[in-house]
Amino acid sequence: MKFGHLLSWAIIFALGVSPTFADEPTTAEETPDVVSEFQPESAEAGLQQIEKYLRDPSNQSVPTPKRLENGIQMLDKLWEVDGEVDQKRKEIWMRFSLRMGLAGMGNEASIDALAAELEKAAQHSDPQVAAEASDASLALKLMLVRSKSPAERLALVKEKAEELQAMPISPLSAKLALTLVKNVSIVDNKDQAVLIADSLANHFAKSDDEAVNKLVEDMQGYTRRMNLAGNSMQVVGKTLDGKDLNWKSLKGKVVLVDFWATWCGPCIGEFPHMKEMYEAYHEHGFEIIGISLDDTKPIVEEFVTARSIPWTIVCNAEGEDYKGFADPNARYYGINAIPQMIFVGRDGIVIDTNARGERLTELLAEAFPDVEVPAKEEEAAESTSEQ
Repeated sequence: MKFGHLLSWAIIFALGVSPTFADEPTTAEETPDVVSEFQPESAEAGLQQIEKYLRDPSNQSVPTPKRLENGIQMLDKLWEVDGEVDQKRKEIWMRFSLRMGLAGMGNEASIDALAAELEKAAQHSDPQVAAEASDASLALKLMLVRSKSPAERLALVKEKAEELQAMPISPLSAKLALTLVKNVSIVDNKDQAVLIADSLANHFAKSDDEAVNKLVEDMQGYTRRMNLAGNSMQVVGKTLDGKDLNWKSLKGKVVLVDFWATWCGPCIGEFPHMKEMYEAYHEHGFEIIGISLDDTKPIVEEFVTARSIPWTIVCNAEGEDYKGFADPNARYYGINAIPQMIFVGRDGIVIDTNARGERLTELLAEAFPDVEVPAKEEEAAESTSEQ
């Protein structure tokens, strides 16, 4: 079984672990026995110690696989330490990340180990911790089936949907259903994917439980996004100058809606190309509405000023406990990964929900066939040298 390199390396870098390519393995004398020395006083302190170990630049001489294995062994010890539910949840997902990192580097046995560890954790005495482990286990199954045939992917999704609908409706079963809905796009046939997602949302909508209803709203958001192409959308919120965005005023213009954040590298990587397209097409009726999924507004204001971003930015961050992905637009359209770039035509109908890079270039050329886009300097130079 092969795993995507981008996934594996993204996980490693997310933890702050830089890969090493030493020709010779580090000897025991060169590397302190960090696992034996790891004696956490509390779950919180233990998590901080593990994160520090993984990110500490002084550990760069230790090969990455060894560091990940050490991190897992430290988590094994930490699991025996009593802690809050949120800390146990973090432990589960940190273990998930480290195991997937090892799998991406060739240790495929790490996947079987992770599956067994999550199954065991799903028997935890605290129902919330057990639920988190069950959720991670389902996420793993859905991740692994991506390498299978379309028929196998559809079969697994259908099987899991039926299992969930047979379970008593509760926050646990609804949480698992949301995870399945988030990944239902692995089904090749969009109509089938939407049908499965809709059936799950409708099933759990029968509940009067507030926690279940919130999860149902998120399920409906994902379904709504899957159905966006060919339908209209709406964007609400305040711009950086504190004014309400007038979405209706944009009808008659071509609009790119960009869900982004200052901490998102791929989002920022799109900006140079977006600036080129904005400069070429803005005066002809092209607008960009960037929806920030940052947690605080000052960071966005500083970033936009420093980067000279010329288009409109919507930022709904307000309050100390605000989380960017709680943005009403993000929730309404089930945005769980960024950048998410949605291309809207003059009639207000969505044309494309993945308008990144060259796809944006193509869409704009189709929308403005009479506009001549200046060639880049390097392209112009190459053209001149060929003549």
